[in-house]
Formats: sequence, structure tokens, C-alpha cells
Amino acid sequence: MFRPVPSCARHPTGPVTETASPERTRWMVPAALIAAVLSLAFNGYLLYLLARPERLLAPALDRALTRLEQQDATIRYQVRIPAGMPIHFDIPVDERYEVRLNTMLPINTTVNLPINTPFGSRTVSVPVRANIPIRQTVPFHLRDTFRLRTQTQAEMVVPLEIPVRDLPLDALRKSLEP
Repeated sequence: MFRPVPSCARHPTGPVTETASPERTRWMVPAALIAAVLSLAFNGYLLYLLARPERLLAPALDRALTRLEQQDATIRYQVRIPAGMPIHFDIPVDERYEVRLNTMLPINTTVNLPINTPFGSRTVSVPVRANIPIRQTVPFHLRDTFRLRTQTQAEMVVPLEIPVRDLPLDALRKSLEP
């Protein structure tokens, strides 16, 4: 005949002879509930911190930016432009110049003057030889837009070198403030 084996005999660590009393397990339910609430609160706090990561990163980025400024660092990069790439530039120019003239204008010519006399009309040739000094400042205003429309014939490599001190680091710092 078949006899069932008691459950205490099947336990992997050996037979269990003592069972937990209800008095000993009463504190476990509230403790588990408190642990779950604390875990939920801690996870909520972590989500709150991760919702605005700039607050956590701002001090580290500020230190890194300060060190970059102190080291007089530069950002170096090479931009590769493939062959056949269309290039379209509109370059607006609005410049004022002053052109100083300091020269002599030589004149060496003959002027024919018609003269009316009682004996008739005569033409007299008068030679003119002179040097006229020109000392003048001429204002010159150039305002135009130069349009460049072309394409590259071969691959171009344009090296870029940007000093960190020329970047708007103060604006970056302000954007990280809460």
C-alpha cells in the first residue's frame, strides 16, 4: 500500500520539525508593506532626479568648462566635402571705405579756339601744358550680395580649429541653471 511522505521529509535542507506560529508572522506583513512603500518612495525620488538631469550634470560640466578655459584648449576637427558637392553661398557685403587720392593729373594738349575778327573767322591753336594736383579723400560705399553657386571638383578637407575661449560658454552655463 502507498503511504504519502510527510512534507517535512521532502525539504532540501532536511526535515523541518518546527512551523511558524501566527504570533511570529504578524510583524512580517507590516514590515513588508513598509519596505514596499519605502522602495516606491525611493524610486519616485530617483525619477524626480532623472526628470531634470541638468541639475545633476551642471556642477560637473561647470568644472569641466572652467578647466577647458584655464588650459586654453582648442577643438580641432576636419570637415570632408566630397567631390561634386553643390556649394551655395550668399555673402552680403556692406562696407564703407575712404580712398585717398594724392596725385598729379598731367595735361598736354592743343586747344583750337575759333576767333571772329572783322576780317573773318580764324581758328587759333593754343597749346596747353599743365599739372593739376589732386588731393582728395573720396568716400566709397560698397553694398551688395555676392552669390556663389558652384560645386566641388575634388574632395576637399577643411580643417577647423575653434578656441574654447571663443565659444559662448557663459550662455551654456546659464542654460544649465535651474
